[in-house]
Amino acid sequence: MGVRVRQKVKGKGNPWWAFITHNGKRTSRKVGDKKAAEAVASTIRAKLQLGEFGFEEKKPIPTFKEHAKMWLALPHDWKESTRENYENNLRLHALPYFGSTPVNKIKRKDLKFFFDKKYAEGLNLNTIKLIRAPINGILSYAVELELIETNPLRDLVLKYKKKKFEIDPLTESESYLLLEQSKTFGDGSYYPVILCALRTGMRIGEMQALKWSDIDFDSRQIEVKRSFRMDRVTDTKNHKRRRVDMTLHLTETLKEHRTAQ
Repeated sequence: MGVRVRQKVKGKGNPWWAFITHNGKRTSRKVGDKKAAEAVASTIRAKLQLGEFGFEEKKPIPTFKEHAKMWLALPHDWKESTRENYENNLRLHALPYFGSTPVNKIKRKDLKFFFDKKYAEGLNLNTIKLIRAPINGILSYAVELELIETNPLRDLVLKYKKKKFEIDPLTESESYLLLEQSKTFGDGSYYPVILCALRTGMRIGEMQALKWSDIDFDSRQIEVKRSFRMDRVTDTKNHKRRRVDMTLHLTETLKEHRTAQ
């Protein structure tokens, strides 16, 4: 039998807890400051002596998948794209690995092995950080609900070498061949799009979201101010507008394309 007081996380401003062990059972109570915790501990010791302190039946610990569903359902100040990224990374990576595991059974070593495995499978550090973000949120929420004492992902340092990404752009002859072949595919409808990509460097989603009003044929410029992603129009990747120049060939091609439409 024993009652002791301490902070789960040391530091000024963090709450003090009373931890009770009796007849092989354990429980804890969040109290407040140290003085209040010691007072509560004295009261609990007296009740234990008199047999008046009852241990509550603990609720079953949810699995990582169940807890993730609860966390995602909470109101969050997220952009819609952030929510989609979290849901996709959980579905593709975290849930297949941790989904059926109770949240209190996920240890630091399990998380380290998981991320090491993802790196070995070819994912780069930035992608691994995107996977880590929702897992960290879910485990932090488990701490708030007192399902676990500390977040095992906190302070876990992931050190991986950045993978070198070698860009292999099309040569001039390859670009020419691509454009010539696009004229024969689908009645040539892809030719203006491929020409625009090659001559401006615009992203596919940015071209999909273009409107004729974004194109200034007189100054031969395109204003890029939106993108198309996940079946809807969104901001550009960096949330900034920019203008790109058009070659004379691209300008005339787009004029013809507009007339055809």
